[in-house]
Amino acid sequence: MNVPAKRVTRTSQPARLPHRTSIPVLGINVTFESNDAGPIAAAEDAFGAWRAVEQAPRLISTHKVSFRIHVEDGDEGNGDHTPLTYRQPDFTRVILQTPLSVGIADAARREAVLYASRGFVEDRQHFRYGAIEALTLAVLTRLDRQPLRAACIARGETALLLAGRSGSGKSTLAYAAAHDGYAILAEDYVNIQMDPRLRVWGTPGWLHLPVEAVRHFPELEGREPVLRANGKEKIAIRVADLGAAPALPVAQRAGICVIERSKGDDVVFETLDAGRLQKAMTEQLDPEFDSFAETIGDAIRMLTAHGGWRLKLGADPRQAMKHIASMFKVLGGT
Repeated sequence: MNVPAKRVTRTSQPARLPHRTSIPVLGINVTFESNDAGPIAAAEDAFGAWRAVEQAPRLISTHKVSFRIHVEDGDEGNGDHTPLTYRQPDFTRVILQTPLSVGIADAARREAVLYASRGFVEDRQHFRYGAIEALTLAVLTRLDRQPLRAACIARGETALLLAGRSGSGKSTLAYAAAHDGYAILAEDYVNIQMDPRLRVWGTPGWLHLPVEAVRHFPELEGREPVLRANGKEKIAIRVADLGAAPALPVAQRAGICVIERSKGDDVVFETLDAGRLQKAMTEQLDPEFDSFAETIGDAIRMLTAHGGWRLKLGADPRQAMKHIASMFKVLGGT
């Protein structure tokens, strides 16, 4: 007996999931949808500070991005944080895999999709950083929001980029600055917008400090470290809990200080002209690890046009704060 094939009807849009929120991350509206409340809470943890941008609609792009998260039963079964693997088949796509979860960020389609095990979702900080933040930013950074390795602190409407390689002490210096009343726009990367004008966007949700920071900041004692995607354990601290969230996570006026490690315990501070600063910033780019190393040049030239500074940190980041204050005085910050 011949049985006619069943016709499958496809709609142009997938069915709407019951849990959702929309946040203007980096000035681009991202809609998060899920069949479970956990990923929505993680998105709010990661990007809730961006709601301040809703009060300045001129800063919000016409781009729209969707992120759908499907939670499925399952325990990753490793007894600790599930291992994360990222692959980039081309410039516009990033794939995330764990033993039971898989996700893809596709900037060309302006969307991300993640199928996540419940065990992964319930490891809340690891899931927030490794999946929600990673896949969201993988899309947004291809939409005129190029990442530049730098922490960013602010006072008033003036920002200072603390540019340095991983491990140079940017996050710990930003934490010390928060204790001195500065706002934190970013801990590790800023995002550079070029059109219609230069803007420096921060990501002011969290700081991730090395566990050895406890030596200088005893209030961190007892905080459980989080395993980041690079395999390093860090102490996660919400910027809002420090009272260091900026009024708006974006700056249109910013100076640059290159951060390095001193060979001794003393802080070394020097002024750099435009040429030396551009050279120092360019030398930090590693095409093997920085996907935007070959395209960020125009932004670096604009940011370094008026020169800046170099700060070599000693053992205690608090020793550098007098130099931070002097740089803001030159920049015109209050």
